[in-house]
Amino acid sequence: MSVVIMRLKLFNDGKLMLKNLLLTTTLLFSALVSAQSVLEVNLNPAPYSRDEARAQAVSLVLDRLTGGRAQDSWVQDEVQRELSRYLQSEPSGSGYNAVFNGDELLALLQGAELPFSLAPRPGVLVWFSKSGRARSEASRAWRQAAAAYQQPLLWPLWDLEEHMTLDPRALFKPQLLREASRRYGADYWLVVEQDKEGGRWQLFGSSQDQALLQGQLDSGTDAVTALMARLNRYWVGQQEQRLAPRPDNAAPEQALFAETDSPGVLTIVVSGLRQFSDSVRVEQQLRRLDGVEQAYVTESAGYQARYRLLVPGSRAVVLQALTEMTGLAVTGEREFSWSGMTSE
Repeated sequence: MSVVIMRLKLFNDGKLMLKNLLLTTTLLFSALVSAQSVLEVNLNPAPYSRDEARAQAVSLVLDRLTGGRAQDSWVQDEVQRELSRYLQSEPSGSGYNAVFNGDELLALLQGAELPFSLAPRPGVLVWFSKSGRARSEASRAWRQAAAAYQQPLLWPLWDLEEHMTLDPRALFKPQLLREASRRYGADYWLVVEQDKEGGRWQLFGSSQDQALLQGQLDSGTDAVTALMARLNRYWVGQQEQRLAPRPDNAAPEQALFAETDSPGVLTIVVSGLRQFSDSVRVEQQLRRLDGVEQAYVTESAGYQARYRLLVPGSRAVVLQALTEMTGLAVTGEREFSWSGMTSE
């Protein structure tokens, strides 16, 4: 009898050691992910067009940083248009690789009052059942989605003990999963049930009884990517960081004035630009005016900036449009003051 007990003890100790080894491996992987900055993007396979690859990289890095809150915003437009300012390098390697300038990006996000996080994402234990069958390893779709959002994932052994206590066809039993997840030392675990029509998922934490997050799983090929994006958005909300506020731009030592214009050009001076983001917003609004082909800053000093507008048609029409532009007030001949506008 004592021999049987001893063997059972050795068997259980062996399972515990293996699970601890899995946890250690996950923590090591998490450390490696953390070492790779959230500002580094790898697209593999990459789009054939470099311009398309760059656009995808911009979208992904902003998605990581803000949890999707920069999508379709003026911030994304600014990074795409002034890519040389925000893209630090494009290292060689498999697929397309990009490293973004953190100082410039974070200053832009701070000015846009968007939440962001550079903190590494916590590891998550995945209890995954597909069509009623337990899965103990990541498929290619899971690996790619986790890599895109730098989300460390741990997959359970699904050993005899787990098969006896957990039913892959009915995973949503919080207490049983809590006990099983505790054996892996997991702080967070994700429960996913998937079938041909889609599925559902829940995220749990060791310090809360109720699900932290839950939702439906899409049936398309991007279902797992959408799930990782949802988790990333949650982490950003929990780990939100703030930079120390930058001081407002001071009055210029020497005031700027509008230049003498050549045909097809209209120069204006705008004051009241407290932060870099203000000058970006003004430039974007100017480019949207009817009759303006292009607009850009030619000089800045303190809270002033001189803008050059390319106007192939009527200058009078553009000048009238400037007087009606939201957030812009006339202060003199081709001189304006910016009071800001609500975020888009």
